[in-house]
Amino acid sequence: MAMLSSIAAQETPVSTADGGKAKVHAQFEALFTSITDQLTNNQQMYLNNPTSYYDFLTSTVIDLWDSSSTTRALVGKTHYKKLGEQQLGSLVAAVDQTLIRYAFEGLDSYGGQVFRIADVVVNEKQGMGWVQVLMESPIIPDINLDILIKRNDTDAWHAVDIRVKGITYVAIKKHKYREILEEQGVKALMDNLTIKNTEFFTTVCAGANNPELVGIAPC
Repeated sequence: MAMLSSIAAQETPVSTADGGKAKVHAQFEALFTSITDQLTNNQQMYLNNPTSYYDFLTSTVIDLWDSSSTTRALVGKTHYKKLGEQQLGSLVAAVDQTLIRYAFEGLDSYGGQVFRIADVVVNEKQGMGWVQVLMESPIIPDINLDILIKRNDTDAWHAVDIRVKGITYVAIKKHKYREILEEQGVKALMDNLTIKNTEFFTTVCAGANNPELVGIAPC
C-alpha cells in the first residue's frame, strides 16, 4: 500500500511520462483483453485440457510477470542475496508454478467477468508504477485490482505484485515464506511449494482423464 502511494505521489510529469504510460497501457490492455476473450470463449476447453490453459498462461501472464522480483520481495533482500544461482533459479521456477496454480484454481469459478484497464501510473525515474484493472462481473460487485509493475534493464515493464482490497499478494505470503526459509532452509521452502503444486496439478490432470496429456506440462 505504501509503495503504491509513493509511486502515485512521485508520478513523473505528464510531458515526460506519456510515452511510458502509453506503452504500459497498451501492453497490459492487450493482456487483459486476451484473458477476457480466452476465459469467455474457452473456459470449458481449458477445464478439459489443462495443458492448453498452461500454455496460454505461460505465453501471456507469466511472460509479463517478473517472478524474480516477486521472489525477492517474498523472501526479503537479505535472504535473496544469499541464494546460489541454482537455488535462486529453482525457487523462482517454483514461484512461477505457484502463480500458475493460482490461475488454475480460479478457472472453474470464472463467471463472465470482464477485465478493463482503468488507470496507469508510471514513475520513469524510479522505474516503478501500477496498473489499475477493473474486474466487471455480472454476478458480484465490481472489483479493482492494482498490478504493481517494474521496468527491467531492457526497458520492458513487468508485473511484480498484485493488490486486491488493499492487500498485496506479497504482504500475505512473505511471512510464511520467510518463516520456512529461516527455520528450515531454502530446500524446505522449495519442497513446500513443489509438493503443493505437484499435488494440485496431479489432481487437475487426472480429472481431465486424457492419457495423451501425460508428460506435457503441467501433466
